Amino acid sequence: MATPDNLLMSALHGTAWRAAVERRSIAEAVAELQGVAGGRTDLIAETAGITAGSWLAWPETHVGHELVVAGLLVVAAENLDYDLLAHWVRVGYERGLRSRQPVHGDPVGHGERP
Repeated sequence: MATPDNLLMSALHGTAWRAAVERRSIAEAVAELQGVAGGRTDLIAETAGITAGSWLAWPETHVGHELVVAGLLVVAAENLDYDLLAHWVRVGYERGLRSRQPVHGDPVGHGERP
């Protein structure tokens, strides 16, 4: 079952993605994200870090929109703890690396893996 923090992180992530896709102004996106976050910069750091870190684990398959999303979140955080952000970037990177590996052997019909 999702916790209130999980739900808030999902809302932050979705709001940042929507703002990026709609190419809204940074000021407008930041104001909305700050309203959604309600001062929870710890969850902003986690959401931004995991988003950026997962992109870093496999950049050759993603255009980089994840970095725009993470950047919007970082800008929205007041008094962001950059050590906490760095921690979550590492966590996102490690999760991204694990997602590159097949769970039950090599995928059929996809050729060799890098």
